[in-house]
This record gives sequence, structure tokens and C-alpha cells, in this order.
Amino acid sequence: MQVITSDKYNEFEESNTCLAIGAFDGLHKGHQLIINQAIKEAKKNNYPAAVLSFHPHPLEIIPGKTPPPSIVSRQQKISVLEEMGVDYYFEQKFTQHFAKMRAEEFINNILLDKIKVNTVVVGDDFRFAYKNEGNVEILKKMGELHGYQAKIISQLHASDDRISSTRIRNLLKKGRIKQAKKLLGRPYQICGEVVHGKKRGRKLGFPTANLSLETNYALPPEGVYAVKVYHQGQVYIGAANLGYNPTFNNQKISFEVYILDFEGNLYGERLCVDIIDFIRSEIDFKNTEELIEQMEQDILYTRELLC
Repeated sequence: MQVITSDKYNEFEESNTCLAIGAFDGLHKGHQLIINQAIKEAKKNNYPAAVLSFHPHPLEIIPGKTPPPSIVSRQQKISVLEEMGVDYYFEQKFTQHFAKMRAEEFINNILLDKIKVNTVVVGDDFRFAYKNEGNVEILKKMGELHGYQAKIISQLHASDDRISSTRIRNLLKKGRIKQAKKLLGRPYQICGEVVHGKKRGRKLGFPTANLSLETNYALPPEGVYAVKVYHQGQVYIGAANLGYNPTFNNQKISFEVYILDFEGNLYGERLCVDIIDFIRSEIDFKNTEELIEQMEQDILYTRELLC
């Protein structure tokens, strides 16, 4: 998959693009339905399959608005789209100037002139352009005028409720990891770079990878989780602690992973961690002996669950 940022749109030379458009801030099953329809249309006619989305999140730019916690980072978004079979990812830089673009200008200057669309696929709640003046009706009318197809996809529902990024964030906040996985179509994953911590785990006999998270993730409740860890094409199992380590009275939240049966230096490396299951809440242990005993039990549980 080729990533084309908005300052390089002019370099795109293909035509008849089948394009899915959306914020796709969760890449959940509802978003996948829209993207897969664009891929299906492309394969049917041997056209390029593409996605247009936005970076940074529009609410980071609009005055008075606060963006919600992220379900996927930019890097994860690119990886998932590539795995889905998208040929081109058009990443529109969201700026104050772009936010003021009118609907017809967006369609004429970007969709038609630069991306050269044949088919545009969006969700039924899609809004775009200045003050959200653009909607699916405008998209369809402009398609009739300019000769592209506009396909509108009704969003998926689960348990009689619409699948949405907001719903997934709420599930994660409540610790309902497995329900979030069902709506995402994959385990919830957190990625980051391994940085130096206080090395307490190493002193206790359980060296942990301390992650600096690569985005402001929507986090589940503090506690210990059974996880799968991805590093350089290899998959490991582990136990992760999310929280403040009350035994040591940390003031800042941390995300640390003990990777089972792994030896090596991970500092500076990128890890992605699937949150599989909740093991327990954080405990303020009386001494390190109690902590070590509990960690041994956590690891035993993780082995039984994931091995």
C-alpha cells in the first residue's frame, strides 16, 4: 500500500479510483464494511482501491473541541488498511484552511481533480466540508453531475445498537475487553516504544518493557492483563500492568509488559500489545515478597490462558 499525504496528491497518476472516505478513527467492523465495499468495487473492475482519511483528528484543529482518546494510532491505521488490501491511503492533513473548504470545492479539487474517483463509498452518517455542510445527498447529486458513483453504506449494528468508536471507547473504559474486540473485529491493541523505566521489575526477577505509548490511547481500567506482544514479526505472550504501581507509589501512569520466555534488549524498539483478558486490579502490597508471589500467579494464569 502506498501512503500519499495531501501535499503529494498531485503525484498520483492512476484514475478510476474506488475510494472510501471517513475519519475511520477506530477501524471497527462498521468502518471495515465501508472500506471493504470500496475494495470490492475496485477488484470487480481492476481499479485501484483507496481510502481517504484525516490526520490529525479534526477535533484537534477545530477551536473549542477536544479530540477523544485514540483507538488506533496513525501507524496502526496504516497497518490495518494495508492488511485489508487497500492500494492507496490518501492522508488529508486537517488544518484550519481545510476545515473551511466548501463541499463542492472538496469534491471538484480533491476527489475529481486529484484522486480521480470512479466510485466513492461512505457511511450513511457521512458529513464533510465547512460546518459539515456536505452530506450523502450532495455527494450523490455531484456524482450524477460529474459521472462518479456514490455508494452509501448503512452502519453495522450489534445487540441492537450501532457500532461506533464512541461505543468502543465506553466499553474499554468499563473494562469490557472482549465486547470491544467483537466490535473491532480484532483484539484491542496498544503500541509504543520501549523506554528506560525504574527497572524495579528487573530487580524483582521480572524484567518489564516500559512503553511510551505512541498516541493518547483509550485505556481500560488500571490492572494486570494477559497480553500478546508483537515485535519484528514474532508473537510472544506476556502479562502487562497498566497503572500507578501503588506498592511503589508512582505518580504517573505506566504501561509495562513482562514478556514470557524472552531475553534481549528492547530499548528503542516498537512493540504492539494485544489486550486479551483482565487478570486482576492493582494491589498495594505490604512488601516485595507478596508482590513477587502475586506476579508468579499472574504469569501462571497467563500461561494457562494463552499457551
